[in-house]
Amino acid sequence: MKYFSAIVLLLFTLAGQSALGAEQPFERLSDTVDATLNVLYADSCGHLTAEQKQAKVRSVLEERYDLSILIRRSMGRNWKLLKIDEQGRVSDLIKQLIVKAYVEGLNGKARPVVSYGEVIQVSEKRLEVPSTIVLGDKTFNLLYRLGRLKSGWQIYDIVAEDISVVSNYRQQFDDHFRKANGAQLIEKLEELLNKKGLNEGIKL
Repeated sequence: MKYFSAIVLLLFTLAGQSALGAEQPFERLSDTVDATLNVLYADSCGHLTAEQKQAKVRSVLEERYDLSILIRRSMGRNWKLLKIDEQGRVSDLIKQLIVKAYVEGLNGKARPVVSYGEVIQVSEKRLEVPSTIVLGDKTFNLLYRLGRLKSGWQIYDIVAEDISVVSNYRQQFDDHFRKANGAQLIEKLEELLNKKGLNEGIKL
C-alpha cells in the first residue's frame, strides 16, 4: 500500500477512548487530529527535533488512543503465533514505525487540510466517519470505522482510497508467517525502523 494510505493517514484516525456521552466520538477524532498536527506545525513546537516530535506525537496517541487494537486486528490469527515477549516487541516497533513515518512524511510540507462528512451510524456500536485530506495538490479520501468497546470508541479499521488498512497489512503478515517466524518479523521491523526515507513506502 502507498505510504499515505498505510501510515500517515493512520494518524488522522485517532478516535480516542472516551465513551459516547462523556465526549462524542467525532469531537474526539477531530481534537486528536489537531493535537497531532500541532506537534508538527504549531510555533510552540518549532524548536523540537525530529526525535522529540516523534516522542510527543506518540505521547498524544497513547493518551487518547489504543493503537494495539489496529495492530492486533492487522495481524489477525498471526498474533497468537508470537511469544508473549515478541508480542510486546512487535507492538512497540510498529508504533515507532507509525510515528516516525508520520513525522518524516509531513516534514517540509504545508499543514494538511482535513474535512469531515456526516457521521454514519451503522449500528448502536458501529460508526463510520468519511473525511477528505488535502495535502498540497493531492486529495485523499478516508473512511474511519469506529467500534464502541468497553474502553470507549475505538478505530477498528481505516479505508483509504477504497483499500482497508487492516486487510492490506493482514495479507502481508499472512505472507510473512507462511515462511518465517516472530523473531524474523522483529528483525524486519527493526530494519525498517532504521531505514531512511520511510515516506517512500513501508512494506513488510
